[in-house]
Amino acid sequence: MANIKSAKKRAVLNISQNERNSAQRAAMRTAVKKFEAEPSEESFKAAASAIDKAKSKGLIHANKAARSKSRLQAKLA
Repeated sequence: MANIKSAKKRAVLNISQNERNSAQRAAMRTAVKKFEAEPSEESFKAAASAIDKAKSKGLIHANKAARSKSRLQAKLA
């Protein structure tokens, strides 16, 4: 049985780690695509935040996150 509160919730809701990862990855990709469709300061902040969250969760490597944010920043400028 799980000891951590979030793990208990996950067990009750029957959500696997893979489903959580794919949802987080989809959210990141959606934010990036919204930025690419209409580059603005607000959409850049949302995309950069989504990339940072994915990096902190270990979904993407730190260097990939930095590279992605750099490319988005170049498109904004």
